[in-house]
Amino acid sequence: MKNDEKFYDVERKIHSLPEPDYDKNFTKDTQDKIHENLLQFASSYDNKKRGAAIMKKILVGLASVAAFMLFAVLAIPLIEDKLSSSNSNKQGEQTKEPVTIDKNKEENDNKNPADQKSTETNLYENTEYGFTFALPKGWEGYQIVTDTWEGISTEQNKIIESGKILLIRHPGWTEANPRQDIPIMIFTLDQWASLEKGEFHIGAAPIGPTKLGENNKYVFALPARYNFAFLEGYEEVESILQNHPLLTKNLSNNNK
Repeated sequence: MKNDEKFYDVERKIHSLPEPDYDKNFTKDTQDKIHENLLQFASSYDNKKRGAAIMKKILVGLASVAAFMLFAVLAIPLIEDKLSSSNSNKQGEQTKEPVTIDKNKEENDNKNPADQKSTETNLYENTEYGFTFALPKGWEGYQIVTDTWEGISTEQNKIIESGKILLIRHPGWTEANPRQDIPIMIFTLDQWASLEKGEFHIGAAPIGPTKLGENNKYVFALPARYNFAFLEGYEEVESILQNHPLLTKNLSNNNK
């Protein structure tokens, strides 16, 4: 726009010049000079016009770049916010899906432990020696088999002590396919004290029985290497014993 105004200004100045003397004869040099000046003026005007067009294109390009950058600056944060919001919603959905409430577990947790044990296990109670033993439901119909342990004197190499072993036998046990029993050795307090002093030993095992519990008259123990034969069900018996199923209670003086 400014270049056009300059052109029009030059044009007005040319028109303001006095009328040429058409009758005057110019020399060839003068005509050539005038012609050269006109060509220079036309070339200069053309260059200015071309430069203005190029500048206009450059300005348009810069304006486009600036507009794109402005759009990017404004749009990218909005896109990021939208993506983060979408991801947070997905994460929220993922954390919500696996969360389940086990009503049965809550009911079991709220039950009295004694009631729970009575409904989920078979309880073997021995009133003669004063203990109870909790068995899984699968042991319903178990049998109690009585055996004997013998204590051999360390010095005299002869039997000096003996006592009972109660075998809790799985209902699926057969002679053709025997299963692992749960053996409970019964010691008097004096016998257990003597065993701990090393006055006698039981069998050839280098280690003694494992204590399961005691009351005011008896000690109950698990024989060493009781599962050495690896009979069917020995792993289940190990699992049962890990839950400390034997509980004792003191006996009155009327009991032997």
